[in-house]
Amino acid sequence: MCPTGATFKNPEGVVLVDQDKCIGCRMCMVACPYEARYFNYSAAPKPPSPFDNPMPEFPVPQQKGTVGKCILCVHYADKGRIPACVEACTMDALYIADLNSDVMTNSSAETYQLSTYLYDNDAYRYKEQLNTSPRVWYVAGHGQSLTY
Repeated sequence: MCPTGATFKNPEGVVLVDQDKCIGCRMCMVACPYEARYFNYSAAPKPPSPFDNPMPEFPVPQQKGTVGKCILCVHYADKGRIPACVEACTMDALYIADLNSDVMTNSSAETYQLSTYLYDNDAYRYKEQLNTSPRVWYVAGHGQSLTY
């Protein structure tokens, strides 16, 4: 899909884009069935000083003429932090999980066994039939029974 190898998976399985390798051809945007990528049409504003060394794990600032996507804040993992979206969710509706340890948590530090929670709440993966091994699950209706 990517002619330069700019798109890759890190050891944890998160798909990242190395903007130093990206030539902006947008082939990955066309190939992504989730429409999760975006093109940087203009230069990003200059970030405050310690954030001036972009890397795939922390692509700030974004480079004009390259493709970007959510990186699940992988740069937080080494610090033991959860992604910014999970941390900021005031409804505690977003969770982050470790597939190896089968544990999930949210911003309120609620912790559940991932496999049990997914099963009990009829979680599903978007476009799973495409065999892309999506690693994001959705729980429709907050887990209540939808049968009448």
